[in-house]
Formats: sequence, structure tokens, C-alpha cells
Amino acid sequence: MIEPKLFKNLYNLEHRIKKTYDFNLKEYKEFLKDFNNPQNQIGRIIHIAGTNGKGSVTEMLASVLISAGFRVGVYTSPHISEVNERIKVDNKQISDKDFSRIERMIYKKITGRETSYRTYFEALTALAFIYFKERKTDFAVIETGLGGRLDSTNVVESEISIITKIGLDHTDILGKTLKKIAFEKAGIIKKSQDVFTFKQNKDVIDVIKRAAEKTDSKLHIVDSSEIIRKTKDSFLFEQKTYTLNQPGSYQKENATLVIKVSENLEIKLPKIRMGLKNFVIEGRLETVNQKPMIILDGSHNPQAVEVTLKEVKNLFPKKRLTVISIFMADKDYKKSINLIKKYSDRVIITQIPFFRCAKKEDYKGMKIEFAENVKIALMNAVDERTDIILFTGSFYLIAEAREEVKKLFPTSRIHKSF
Repeated sequence: MIEPKLFKNLYNLEHRIKKTYDFNLKEYKEFLKDFNNPQNQIGRIIHIAGTNGKGSVTEMLASVLISAGFRVGVYTSPHISEVNERIKVDNKQISDKDFSRIERMIYKKITGRETSYRTYFEALTALAFIYFKERKTDFAVIETGLGGRLDSTNVVESEISIITKIGLDHTDILGKTLKKIAFEKAGIIKKSQDVFTFKQNKDVIDVIKRAAEKTDSKLHIVDSSEIIRKTKDSFLFEQKTYTLNQPGSYQKENATLVIKVSENLEIKLPKIRMGLKNFVIEGRLETVNQKPMIILDGSHNPQAVEVTLKEVKNLFPKKRLTVISIFMADKDYKKSINLIKKYSDRVIITQIPFFRCAKKEDYKGMKIEFAENVKIALMNAVDERTDIILFTGSFYLIAEAREEVKKLFPTSRIHKSF
């Protein structure tokens, strides 16, 4: 596992108390010229933005493209265990050797400039572009990091834009209404391309429609309510049957978006089916122990947290549920905690050693159970002999939770589905 020591310096700069950076894409494009604009040499580009589901849609679509025989680069964030997870070609993470080599190349260019610096995310994005260029990818499936319009990934000239479900998240940066957030997400739409989104809130759709019209792009609105469930893993959509081995009804919704994009790319039905069947992703309703059942899910805003809780309760309506959570201080954690209280039998809030994580004092007055760290939270939950333990609230929680589960249940087997 690589530790990006050079890029960590950039990360610290970006989060200084005194802000000196203004998300200047024009300046970032100038920086990429130092590497001969690798973002323009990575094959056909599919750009994905949204509040919830964009990571799953990215990985699912990549699985279909790989099944169709293409060499596919994937760029996602955040990572769960190691930074290499963010940059993959044909589902294989970038090696430590390649990461270090390109990291040194980029950092040398950054430190050689007198008046500006690049952020951690920009540096990682440049690294992904350079790596995909070297690997001669046929397709690059790129997930935005934050928003869309001013996101570092928005220097690409994409063939297709995908906008998943829009909800209230990062409101301090993107805006406090769905309209404002949708405007930022729709900022990835380029001239004369195909745009895909879900049928969702009217205000959101209206914003996306205007962005598509302004750029002479064709908008495709996918109605995921047309899904007909057949078995636990299979479903019917537009009179065709598909199998998805990933738990969660919302993943079947994500699959409908991927199906329509794949059809637009003229991928044959057997390859679409194969790609969906092969799709796996960590940290989304991932079961890592059976007795007690322990589930890991990275949902980190109220909309996603509620969907996750409903899924677990629908699957196990008579089981006692304990939820262990952390939240980032910049999230609407009060609303998320109230939702957790509504659907679970016990709530344990904890924290991890990460500067963005909400501390014990942040929860003052909320009348919640608090554990000093993940290990104590897990042991407290197990001592109560609960049926199901769900870790949720942040992707940053998943890696620590997984390690503590392994320590407490060393002989347990990792299960990918229920």
C-alpha cells in the first residue's frame, strides 16, 4: 500500500486556517500543459456527478465496459483502505511503483512553481490522467470529487455526462438548496453530448434540462421505478432480465442508469448482463461477519443514511439493530442521527483520528451513547448480543471498522452479500 507522502503536504496546505486557494480550473489546465494535457489522451470519457450513487454507477459502468472488451480507466474518491483504490485500469489498482514514480514527477512540477500550488485532489487527478494515458485506455470513467462545475475533474472533454440522485450535501460549498446543488453538478455537461440522469425532484430536473439545452446536449431521463424484482438478485427492466449480486434495491436503480448508458454506447445485451453480474463494490451494505451480522456502509448524508437503514430493516424486520457511526463535522449529522434513532434499537457514536471527524463535544445535548474509539464501540455493541451491527456515517469509518472486526473475529469469513 502506497502512502502519498508528497501529496500529503499539499493536503495540509489546502486545509490551512487561512485559505489561499480558489478552485481555479483555468490555472489547473495550465498546470496540466506541463504534462502535455494527458486528460485529452485517455480515450472516450464518461464523467459522473451526483450526491448519492455516483461511485457505484462509476464502478458498475466500468464493469460493463470491461466485459465488452475495452481497456477501462476508473477514477473515484474517496478510498477506503488505500489511495491506490482511486485509480484503476481494468479493475486493477495502480501499483505502488507506478504511483510513486508519477507522484514524484507531479510534485517536482508543483514545487518548481513560484506563485501557486496544487491541492491534494488536483494532484491525484493529474496522476490518474497521466496513468491512463500511459496505459492507453479506451474509456476513462471519471467520478467528480466535489460538485462538478469547479471540480478538478471538469477539465475533461467527456462524451457522456451522468448525474445521479441529487440531495443536500456539502451545502457550505455547493449551496443550501437542491437547485443550487443541481446547478453545480450539471456544470459537467459539455457541448453536444448525451446526458443521463434519474427521474427525480422537479427542481433538479429543471436545472439539468436547462444545462442540457444551453449546451445543445441530449438529455435522457431514466425512470428506475419501472424495475420489477424477480428474485433476490435478479430484476426485470424494459422487458429484459438482469442479475446483480450486490445487495440493496438502490443498486438495481443504479443499474438502470448503467443499462441505458451502455445501450447508448451500443454494447450488446449479453455483455451488459455480464458486467452487471460481475459488479462488486466495497463499503456498500457489505457484510463482513455473520454472528453477529456486521455490515459496513459508507453512507454519509441523511438521504443516503435513511436509504441504507430502510434496506437493512426491510431485509431483517425482526432483528435487533445496533448502529455505530462517525460523522464529519461539516455534515448534517444531527439529522442523520435522528434518522438512525428512528430505525435502530441502539445508537453508538464514536470517532476516528481524522481532523474532519466530529468530536464528542460536537454532539452535546443530543442524548446519545458515545464511545471513544471504534474498538470500544464494537465491543460495547457485541456485549449487548445484538443481532445486527451496522457501521455507517462515513467512508472514512469503513477501513477502521473492518480491521477491528478482523481482530475481534479472526476466524470470520468476509461475505459480499446477505
